[in-house]
Amino acid sequence: MKLITLASLWLAVAGLSDKEKTALSVFSQRDHSHNTPAVLASELSEYATNAELSNVRSSFSKRQYPLAAQGLLVHVRSISSDPLVQPGKQYSQPFMMLNGCVNEFNSLYK
Repeated sequence: MKLITLASLWLAVAGLSDKEKTALSVFSQRDHSHNTPAVLASELSEYATNAELSNVRSSFSKRQYPLAAQGLLVHVRSISSDPLVQPGKQYSQPFMMLNGCVNEFNSLYK
């Protein structure tokens, strides 16, 4: 857990990577209003792949959904302070969509 925390701190300082920006843009183009658990898992797995979140991708591949949910929560927390995801900024809406879906996914696999 300590390793995840250090990685989160580094990501928060480093800002959004180009891969994360692309992943947020792609994710925001989907309609997330009627997601079933399977569709939600598929879309979040695709996000993890596009954002190059290797531990989360691995958890999805192994169908370890609680672990994937935890990894996504850590990721969302790590990018939440980035200036580009703040209200009114370029990635604000995509981030809010991602955050909502991650919270929903986490509630399914607590």
